[in-house]
Amino acid sequence: MSIPFDVGSWGLFCGQDLRRLVLVDDQPCGPVSARKVSRSLTRRLLLDEGRVARAAQDAKHVREEVSHAGTQWVVRLHPVGSPRSARTVGVLAGVFPAEASIPDLPLVGSWEWEIERDEDGEPTPRRRTYWDRNLFLIYDVDPGAAQQQRGYWEVGEWANELVDQADQMRVNRSIRDGIRDGLPGTAGVYRYLTYHVVTGYGSPVRGRRHLRSVGTAAPVAPNDDKIVLLGLSYEVPETFRDMAFEQDDSAARVDDVLHGVMGLAREPMAVVDAMTLDVLMTSPSWRRERLGYVGGLRGLVDGSPEDLVELHALMAEAVGSTEPTRAVRVRLRRTNGSVQEVSITATGVPGTRHRDVVVRLDS
Repeated sequence: MSIPFDVGSWGLFCGQDLRRLVLVDDQPCGPVSARKVSRSLTRRLLLDEGRVARAAQDAKHVREEVSHAGTQWVVRLHPVGSPRSARTVGVLAGVFPAEASIPDLPLVGSWEWEIERDEDGEPTPRRRTYWDRNLFLIYDVDPGAAQQQRGYWEVGEWANELVDQADQMRVNRSIRDGIRDGLPGTAGVYRYLTYHVVTGYGSPVRGRRHLRSVGTAAPVAPNDDKIVLLGLSYEVPETFRDMAFEQDDSAARVDDVLHGVMGLAREPMAVVDAMTLDVLMTSPSWRRERLGYVGGLRGLVDGSPEDLVELHALMAEAVGSTEPTRAVRVRLRRTNGSVQEVSITATGVPGTRHRDVVVRLDS
């Protein structure tokens, strides 16, 4: 159901042309055509007269008094920029009666990821994550937990652990697809995802919130040394789900089954992207063994390049098959720095277009 966007409300404009509404006050929506759901006055002052587009281009907050049909109005525009590069990823805008009090801005945080590329232009596990101040408020995290730069914060690997385990695989898949969007010739795709996060990192009180993230990849030239993902996040009701998630019923069922299996597994298990070796989902036993997932299996293997070649061969053997593969011995580095030698076997995950495999570790 579309939410009408009228005077007196804030709207969050996103998308490649900033003509998609994704939030009206504290109510998520769409992504839907802003022109279609806007009342005539908001449509005229914000879209027809180009104010949203100009605010995004200038990246400046605007307060403008406008006279229309004998009445005075105040137009407010607040571009939302990515934390590090200050690229505009959305615009909060509204039209308000001149004599009325203006409601508080919705709490919208922004983030930015940098993914290094190798000499062939492919993404690597080396990544950096940046947050703005609002994202710390959304996650109930003290900004002192991160390294502050000029107006933004570089957060550590702990930020990647805040996604609720039940949503871990969907979020990591979305990140994986977003990184592929960042390869030359494919930028400009916007992705929308709802998921749960754990709040209160670094404090004795932990909570849980349902968030929506809107993200895209910045244009990448062939010789650029990194891929940059940009986006924003805000809290949404438990009942709200993005349309893409609702339409992907089969993938959601696969994720639910895998999550249940992971919860029962005694041996450490994980779902891995067969091509990139990114870890998409882990079992509790994997985490008890202090095996992380940031950087994927590529970052966990403590061995020679030949070991990685052998691991890639094992993944290629597993995709598209539900039979367990042969076992391969590798040395894995734990998050505490210690090294454990294990046997890895793998099997394909049905319904993932031959991209993902389940791996099991045995001593």
